[in-house]
Amino acid sequence: MNAKKKKEIILTTDNKIGKLEEVSAALKAADINLTSICAYSMEEKAIFYITVCGSEKATQVLSGIGSVETKEVIVVEMPNEVGQLQSLAAKLKDASVDLTYIYGTTSGDGIARVVLSSSDNDKALEVIA
Repeated sequence: MNAKKKKEIILTTDNKIGKLEEVSAALKAADINLTSICAYSMEEKAIFYITVCGSEKATQVLSGIGSVETKEVIVVEMPNEVGQLQSLAAKLKDASVDLTYIYGTTSGDGIARVVLSSSDNDKALEVIA
């Protein structure tokens, strides 16, 4: 497993049809590559959790769309194989690392990518590495 700290952008906007297109168009126009996204609506708001290549520039771009904050997260790359997530989860459990949230995906390159936030990212990174 390969793990590293990364800045995550949390964008909060009004929940309206087309907001995903607006966010992705703004990133495209600024030539910013999106590396992960998790988004959902809650009441009247849309919340986007985003990692990109170039978080400072993206923060500036996205601040024109809604409220922006940044947070440190851990990005884990692991083989896309049965049991890899369980192995990661066991390491975190055994070290008593409390997860705040986790999301991820797999791709055709044989790698699964997971973004996680915990109560102690330094400890989580140490345990995973």
